[in-house]
Amino acid sequence: MVSAADFSQEDFDYIIIGGGTTGLALASILSTNTSVRVGVIEAGLRKDDEMILVPGMVGKAVGNPEYDWNFVTKPQPFAQNREMPIPRGEVLGGSSALNYMAYCRGSELEHNDWEKLGIKGWHWNTISDAIKSAEAWSPPTRHAKAHHADNVAKNHGRYGYVKTTAYSYYCDLVLPFFETMNKLGVVTNQSEASGDVIGIWTYTASIDPQTNTRCYSTNAYYDRVSNRPNIVVLTGAQASRVIFRHTSSSDLQATAVEYHKGDRTYKVPVRREVIISTGIGNPDLLRRLNIPVKIDLPGVGENLQDHLRISIGAELKGSHETTDDLNSETFAQQRLEQYRLSRTGILSSTLSTLVFIPSSSFIPPDKMQIILSTLDEALKSPQIQNSPWKKWYDVQRAWLENDGIAQLEVILYPSYTHAGCTNEKAKHYMISVFLQHAWSRGHAHATSTSVLDSPEIDLAILDSLGNIDEELMDYIRSHVGSAFHPIGTASMLPRSANGVVDNELKVKFNLEYNCLRDKLMDFLQVYGTTNLRVADASIFPIHLGTHPQATLYGLAHKAAEIIQTGEKAEL
Repeated sequence: MVSAADFSQEDFDYIIIGGGTTGLALASILSTNTSVRVGVIEAGLRKDDEMILVPGMVGKAVGNPEYDWNFVTKPQPFAQNREMPIPRGEVLGGSSALNYMAYCRGSELEHNDWEKLGIKGWHWNTISDAIKSAEAWSPPTRHAKAHHADNVAKNHGRYGYVKTTAYSYYCDLVLPFFETMNKLGVVTNQSEASGDVIGIWTYTASIDPQTNTRCYSTNAYYDRVSNRPNIVVLTGAQASRVIFRHTSSSDLQATAVEYHKGDRTYKVPVRREVIISTGIGNPDLLRRLNIPVKIDLPGVGENLQDHLRISIGAELKGSHETTDDLNSETFAQQRLEQYRLSRTGILSSTLSTLVFIPSSSFIPPDKMQIILSTLDEALKSPQIQNSPWKKWYDVQRAWLENDGIAQLEVILYPSYTHAGCTNEKAKHYMISVFLQHAWSRGHAHATSTSVLDSPEIDLAILDSLGNIDEELMDYIRSHVGSAFHPIGTASMLPRSANGVVDNELKVKFNLEYNCLRDKLMDFLQVYGTTNLRVADASIFPIHLGTHPQATLYGLAHKAAEIIQTGEKAEL
C-alpha cells in the first residue's frame, strides 16, 4: 500500500475503483500477469480485527462508521414511511468482511434463464465453473456431516482462493428444525452446490477450517499477491471522476481517474481500462444536477432489486444455548477465551441452516390461481407491455410456477431481540423469511455533484403488482426490511432494455457490490465506452434465489478470464 501522492505517480494498465468483494479479487487475479500493472482505489481501510474475523461476532461491525457506509433508503411509502438501513462494507474487502459468510450458488434454472433476457454466455455451466475456480473447499468434519453439511466434492472447487467448509459448531435446535421441515414436506438437500437449491440444508461458509476465521476478499486474494510489485492498493481514498476522451468512433475512452484523500485531489492515468462515473446515465437526472451528459444511459441506477425480509421470534422452553447467552458479559468473555485458545465453541460459527422453497410449498393451489390471475391482469397493462423490462417480467412470472425456483428462503436464527421480553434469562429463536424474487424495482441515484454525498436509495419496497391479504400486509408493512442483497443498477442487458453493460466483458471496471455509491471496478463493458467495465452484483439483471457472495467471486474470475483473453489477443 502507498500514499495518495505516490499512487498518482504510478503507471497502471488497469485501475479498479473499489477494493471490495469482487474488485480486490479481480485485481489480484489480473496481477498474475507480471507484464501488467494493476491499481486499486478503496475508500475504506484495512481492518483485520476480531469483529471481522471471528464468525460469532458477525454483525458487530454493521452500523459502525469505521466499517460500514451506513446507507439508508429514502422513506418507503408502502412500509409505513420507514427508512431502511443498507449496510455496505467500507473496509478493504468490502461487504465480504461483514456478511454471514454463506458460500452458496444460485440455481441452474435461474442462471440458464438469463439468456431469455438477451444475455449470452452466462449460463449455469459458465458461472458454476467460475465459482469453483474461486473456491478452496475442505470436506466437513464428522460433526458437521451429522448436521447435513455438503460433502459432495465434485460440486466444489478445491484449488482456488476462498477457503470454504461447513461450520464445526451447531446450536442444539438445528437437527429438530431439520426434522420439523422434513415433516412439512421439505426435503433435506445434501448439496445445494449442485445447482438445485430447493430444500433444507446446512450451508458451506467462507471460513478457514484451520483457524476457524473468516476468509474474505482481503486475506483470500490480496494477501497472496500483496508482495508483487505490479499490484498497488490505495486505501482511505475516494474516487471522484473518470476522465474521458472521444475516440474516432465517437465512443468515450477512459484515460485517468481522479480521487480525493483528505483535502487534496489527485489524478492517475490508465493505459487500458477503468470505470463508470458521473456523466454517464439518465440525461434528465444529470442535467438537474448540472452534470454534463457524456453518454445517455437511462438504465444507470435503475432496476434496483433486493431480497426482502420479515421475522418472527419465540421464547424457548427448557435449557438451550443460544447467542442470547452472549448478552451476559461473563458468558461472552468465557466463550471468547475459549475461541481464542481452541477456535471452538459458539463463537466459531454463525447461523447455519437455510431453507429454500418454491411457491407451491407455501401457497395452496386455489390461492395460487387467484394470485396468478390478478398478476396476469396487471401484466397486460400498457405500462408493462411497453416496458423495456418486459422480458424480465415474463421470466419472473414463469418462475412462480416452477418448482425448481425458490421464492422464499427461511433462516433459523439462534437469538431474538424484542421489546416485549422482560425476562433477562430468556432464550429465543427467530425465523426469518426472505422473499427471493420481489416484483418491485427501485433506484439509486446521485443527489449532488459530490461523490462524498450519500446517494438517494429507493428500494420501492412492496410497490409492486397485485395484492395480498390486508391483515397480513399490515404486519409486513410494519416489519419488512432489506436482506442487504441489492443488485441490478448497472444491469447486463441489451441497451434497448435499459442495459448498462454488455455481456462480452471487454475493457474493465467494476461497480463494487456497493453499487449504491458509484464505487466501480472491472467487469462488463459500459455501452458507449471503449474501456469502462462493471463487475459486481449491480450487473445482475434479475435476482437469484441465493446469497450472492459465491456468485460475486465467480464474476471476478469470469471477468479476469475475459480480460486476460483480450490481453493475449493483443500480442
